[in-house]
Amino acid sequence: MSKQQAKLEKLEKILGYSFKNKQLLEQALTHKSARMDYGDNERLEFLGDAVLQLVISDYIYKKYPKLPEGKLAKIRALLVSQPTLAEIARTLGLNDYLKVGKGEERTGAKERDSLLSDVYEAVLGAMYLEAGMEQVRMFILKHLPEWDKSQLPLIDAKSTLQEHLQQTSHTTPTYILAEEYGPDHDKSFVVEVIFQNEVLGRGVGKSKKEAAQNAAREALSKLDLH
Repeated sequence: MSKQQAKLEKLEKILGYSFKNKQLLEQALTHKSARMDYGDNERLEFLGDAVLQLVISDYIYKKYPKLPEGKLAKIRALLVSQPTLAEIARTLGLNDYLKVGKGEERTGAKERDSLLSDVYEAVLGAMYLEAGMEQVRMFILKHLPEWDKSQLPLIDAKSTLQEHLQQTSHTTPTYILAEEYGPDHDKSFVVEVIFQNEVLGRGVGKSKKEAAQNAAREALSKLDLH
């Protein structure tokens, strides 16, 4: 057995599934920057994203039969968000198996949330193609992070904060972009939430929207509303 075969076998034990087509798994683990003959994981990631959305939608629809569509959508958004998927990928050790080009590797791409969430979805796509929906469904649900619907106010922290401040002072907060840094392909944004000339919270994210939600979460924590 070659070193690469042994490495893939170790990953398969972590995944709880042995691929018949090993090249399919290798493709799922390959970022386009690696330029391998067998291709990259973009198409598998596209497929895996769709499978994940369906499995999570079905799961929360049945788990919470009385929740309205809007709240179900917020829960799904949390469970399929880039940070959530990247953390699952790290737990599975996919960062150790992800193949990227030398330039990307030098910039620490293997620890980047965007690439880790993509490789997780690509593995789901590969597993779906070979083993079908039921195998993927069991795998996804097994690795879901622990949470419950009491966390709903934090899923959309901006709305929760705005509702609270409107009720207590009839005034809404404002959000400003305080800083952005990093190369164009991997920018980070820092957003501050301002209320009555005071910075209530400061958040960082890979998008302005994510940074604003994190700022609102910090504000809720400071106001003892977490």
